[in-house]
Amino acid sequence: MDPQSAGFQPVAISGGGTVSALPPPSSSPIVGANIPLVEITSVSGSDFSRRQLLAAGAALSLAPALPALGQAAPAIDVKAATADIVYGNPNAKVTVVEYASLACSHCAHFEKEMFPTFKKEFIDTGEVKLIFRDYPLNGPGLRAHMLMRCAGGAKTQALKTAIFNSQATWLNQNFLANLANIGKLAGVSQAQFDACMATKPLEDFIIKSQYTAQQEHQVNSTPTFIVNGEYVIAGAYLDQLTDAVVKAGAKRKAS
Repeated sequence: MDPQSAGFQPVAISGGGTVSALPPPSSSPIVGANIPLVEITSVSGSDFSRRQLLAAGAALSLAPALPALGQAAPAIDVKAATADIVYGNPNAKVTVVEYASLACSHCAHFEKEMFPTFKKEFIDTGEVKLIFRDYPLNGPGLRAHMLMRCAGGAKTQALKTAIFNSQATWLNQNFLANLANIGKLAGVSQAQFDACMATKPLEDFIIKSQYTAQQEHQVNSTPTFIVNGEYVIAGAYLDQLTDAVVKAGAKRKAS
């Protein structure tokens, strides 16, 4: 998805700064899709603003790990929720940073069709570490990222996969209710889901991730992969990503 190619207009945001935004087509079937596709161009102060972003969700059975429905919802552990989402050996010689949106169809295609192969060949062998970072693009993406991170620990990776794999099911006019349902299947009660959606520091963290990607690496589409801070691959291209990590020193899995 490329937010720069269609003539953005500046839009002021609370807390200072502006975003460049292109409203989606009026025929969009997604409720809340009137929230612009966003490219942050400047942010002042410590408040990255709420910008009225909305939500997304789906259904995949996951083993519960959080308190059951009906129990008091604890406050969200923001430190845990904002921790890096890391796959592989933390000391691997090659680091890939993936910027993606859970509401991006190209990102979902990479997750379903290419990531398993890449993971088996380079991550599971200890050659590559992959860090997944948030680049939500729009309201549904933001809320999906928030739920993914509120789960915490191994649940975060499981929810990421579930949300991507069922994207065609949850990304519709009922996306907020669908997102609550996927949370319940992962052991997140409605009260916990509501608390998650209201966690402003987490929302700010995710928005800042997108801003930082734009400012430091000129990321303007998803998915984008950065290899050892240098090679940038824009798009879901497994061959290009493979070539980049090999050039950076990763060894292919022996056949």
